[in-house]
Amino acid sequence: MNNNFSYKLITLALVSCLGGFTSNTTLAAEPLVSLKDMVEKTITANPEVQSRYHRFLESGFEQDVAHGNFLPKADIVSTYRKQEELIKLGDGTNIPRSNNELVLRQMIFDGFATSNEVKRLGHANRVRYYELQSAMQNTTLEFMRAYIDANRYRELSQYAKENYVIHKQLFDRIQERVNAGVARKVDLEQAAGRLALAEANLLTETTNLHDVTARMQRLYGELPPETLEAPTFFNAGVEPTSAEALKVAYNQNPDLLSTIEDIQASKDEIKTRESRYYPKLDLQARKNLGVSNDGRFSSNAADLLELTMNFNLFNGFSDRNAIKQTAEKLNNSKDLRDKACVDTRQLVVIAYNDIQQLKEQEKYRTEHKNSIENAREAYRKQFDIGQRTLLDLLDTENEYFQARRALANVEYDIQTAYARTYAGQGELLNKIGAARGGLPEYKRESYMDDENICQAVAPVQETVDKAALLADAKPLSSTISIAKPVVSAVEPAKVEVKPMANKVVPDVQFETNSAKIKEISYPVLDNAINTLKEWGDSNVEVGGHTDQRDTSKADYNQRLSEKRAKAVMDYIVKKGIDAKRLSAKGYGYSKPIAENDPKEGNLVNRRVELVREQKK
Repeated sequence: MNNNFSYKLITLALVSCLGGFTSNTTLAAEPLVSLKDMVEKTITANPEVQSRYHRFLESGFEQDVAHGNFLPKADIVSTYRKQEELIKLGDGTNIPRSNNELVLRQMIFDGFATSNEVKRLGHANRVRYYELQSAMQNTTLEFMRAYIDANRYRELSQYAKENYVIHKQLFDRIQERVNAGVARKVDLEQAAGRLALAEANLLTETTNLHDVTARMQRLYGELPPETLEAPTFFNAGVEPTSAEALKVAYNQNPDLLSTIEDIQASKDEIKTRESRYYPKLDLQARKNLGVSNDGRFSSNAADLLELTMNFNLFNGFSDRNAIKQTAEKLNNSKDLRDKACVDTRQLVVIAYNDIQQLKEQEKYRTEHKNSIENAREAYRKQFDIGQRTLLDLLDTENEYFQARRALANVEYDIQTAYARTYAGQGELLNKIGAARGGLPEYKRESYMDDENICQAVAPVQETVDKAALLADAKPLSSTISIAKPVVSAVEPAKVEVKPMANKVVPDVQFETNSAKIKEISYPVLDNAINTLKEWGDSNVEVGGHTDQRDTSKADYNQRLSEKRAKAVMDYIVKKGIDAKRLSAKGYGYSKPIAENDPKEGNLVNRRVELVREQKK
């Protein structure tokens, strides 16, 4: 059987298998549930959002309770007394043993306490409103992460299935040749290793798909549909600069707006406390409904209308200290406003920068994928004419899988970056076109601009001048020594050698919250080991580092960094590096090389460094 026929047979089997995938997908298809509908269901039924919604309703009723102090209060007062009679009056003029009255009370003036309390609770109600909006934005962002990841891992799982099928078919063909005595057994070993990697990739992607489905189920309340609508919420784009994107966030971010409302509530609370320095006037009317006979002609049986004034002269400095207490509460509200400015700036500018950087990276990833795809086709044609082996085809298939995987990840990361930017701006629900019904719309008050002291100043986005880099670079011949044939006994000219680097930072990936090295990192570590060999007998420290988030625990991250450093060291030793040269040390998150996000941490800070120790 010639090579051309073998390759065509493999291709035909692959197409048939993939055709089975397509037909199964078609049979399982069901009507699309729109992203808008799924988001609206999530923000309506999610327990955390519901909790914020009921707190918002509660605060509205609390304001209504305070407003009731403006209205009159009517009571029926019935009394019965038994009192010693020192003087016998008679004729119905005694203090009556029983008395029934209708009492009507109306607050006339209370030093503006009630009006200021109603205003305070109005602002408190808006605080709860913006907290609800924040919960909806954050829950929607979390849902969108899961939604995007679900599409991501469905696509990557399909890639992994295709990659596995090709590897298995090529492995079987190589095995046939080995059994027939026309191929070397070492080729079969290499093919087995590549097949095992393809199986591991398939398992990884299907596991990721399972986990993200569970995430969506938690947020959505049920299992997601088999077919998910392709998101288009990011088509509107973002502002032309990060500073302009930040201005939008400072106008609409619900976390920031809630702190501004809290400042107004604290100001009104101070005025409420100051009302104790004013006199209080109350009007009271009593209508007698009937008394016992012994008091029917007494003053207790008379109807009454009275105006009373109460002026607080001294109550142990409690009023003054209450005002001071509330003033500190106001200061705390302003501190929280300032923190919200800082947090919003960080979230928005990082997400905005990710959009720009990932878009540029997408171009390079696309070029890489297309180049590998062209090389893959060229290898197949060369295989047909006997210039490439089945192992060569396996190599290109694996590289093609990795290129497609990397491109897909970048494309989905761009969608996530848009979602993060919109959420920081308080715009994510609007961009999706989703809303929760039954909520009021508050107009923007002037104090929101007066109290918003946030400055829309964003870090300058880093750009690399590649032309300048090349212009400043030394000529290649001055950094690489090229062997030349000896033509005479004259000593060759000395060539300048660039000093060797003292640190290597391989892109080692671990399982989540684990020190288990992912198989995809083995080639990266193998390249790093080549550098360790170039270092001769120099001692090397393997340093483990983690990133930091608001929820990070120092002890846990310290232990995790130590375990990861030890895992890398063990791998290096297994590859032939003398263990006496190596030492493992964990640093936790004590030595970041980039700013950490409070919620996301920073991937750059999660690293393992191989540092050559200088000889003394």
